[in-house]
Amino acid sequence: MFRPLVATVWALGLCAVALADEAVTETEPSAETKSRSAAVPFVFSTSSMGLSVGGAASLQGVLQEGSQLVGAGAYSENDSHVAFLGVYNLHFGDSGRWFVDLQAFDARFRETQVYLDGNPDFDTPAGGHGSSADNHVLGEEQQRDLYATLRYLLPMGAGKDSPRRRSRIVAGIPVALEKGELPGAYTSIELEPFYREREVIGQDGFQQRDKTQGLSLKLDHDARDFIPSPSEGYRAELQIHRDWGGAERQSYTKWEAQYSHYLNIGASAWSKQQVLAFTAYTSDVPTWDSGSPGSEHRPPWFAESTLGGWNRLRGYQGARFHDRSAVFYGAEYRAIPRWQPQGAIPFIERYYFPWWQFAVYGEVGRVHDSYDLVELHKEMDWTVGVGLRMWVENVVARVDWAFSEEENQLRVVVNQPF
Repeated sequence: MFRPLVATVWALGLCAVALADEAVTETEPSAETKSRSAAVPFVFSTSSMGLSVGGAASLQGVLQEGSQLVGAGAYSENDSHVAFLGVYNLHFGDSGRWFVDLQAFDARFRETQVYLDGNPDFDTPAGGHGSSADNHVLGEEQQRDLYATLRYLLPMGAGKDSPRRRSRIVAGIPVALEKGELPGAYTSIELEPFYREREVIGQDGFQQRDKTQGLSLKLDHDARDFIPSPSEGYRAELQIHRDWGGAERQSYTKWEAQYSHYLNIGASAWSKQQVLAFTAYTSDVPTWDSGSPGSEHRPPWFAESTLGGWNRLRGYQGARFHDRSAVFYGAEYRAIPRWQPQGAIPFIERYYFPWWQFAVYGEVGRVHDSYDLVELHKEMDWTVGVGLRMWVENVVARVDWAFSEEENQLRVVVNQPF
């Protein structure tokens, strides 16, 4: 099955967090040293929205120097919509180490399939490892997400003397490090209140509404040479999510960890840059089986350990697999060709668009109903694919075409997957 999915417009905000921390130092003058703003209209078609029109805009330095305001929205012929608004890198305090990011997302998909229990043709759990691709609910899904992130850059490592991150780049490409030189490591702590809600209305009368709200704590150790598209360094993240429960939901605790590493294998006769990128991810809900039967402390289906979507097992739709725990591994080869034709393309040439990149990738992962590393590495699901990345107006636009055992997925989103 070929399933074009371009409706993830709200992902435009995800890369803004990365760019907000990046105070760029050029080794030669260029348009990147200036504060830039841009707006882009678009038209697309997806399986869940049909023909859609919309637009996105990014405004830099509007509220504060170094801040970024990102908005995007779309409306479709079947009365579906997506809307996103994000404000990033608002800073306060005399130390300059405190930052605030705000995000809001609202969407309605009139015709979509959701992998949760409710299909009368199946008596086995939906979304688990080995579950049928047909075990889903078909109908309308409404989504709403709200996040407020308070970030503090610790006075240690590369951030000891200054909270401003600086990369040496030319036309959007990091300058190669000297022999023996390593990217500086920045360590930050984040507190993030969150609210997430999903309501699914099936075509056969099925209806289910779930929500989660609570607080996340994250430790981020980042030694990448250029956050939007790294060529050297590594990043390690550990995050804990807690929902204390309420009248309509169970309390739960979830943790997740990810490590990513980047190797610059140098330029060639035909490429400006070649990079090997690797990542490993795992997560678990330790409260999964606590409590009495029927009232276990578990998150709603979309907040469990999930695989499928933009960044992990891209050959499957979002949250295709979800359960108590998950393991995932990914590898990409990324190259920026020397041939750069975009400056001669009408309309495109008016935007700052210094490079494009192609990628080849492979992924494996699995979910399970207990955190058993032996089981999690058996019969893993897989994805292979090719991608096109473009550095446009200080944003990485990404096109991924991924293939899996069940289906193919074409997505247009932003930011590198890791």
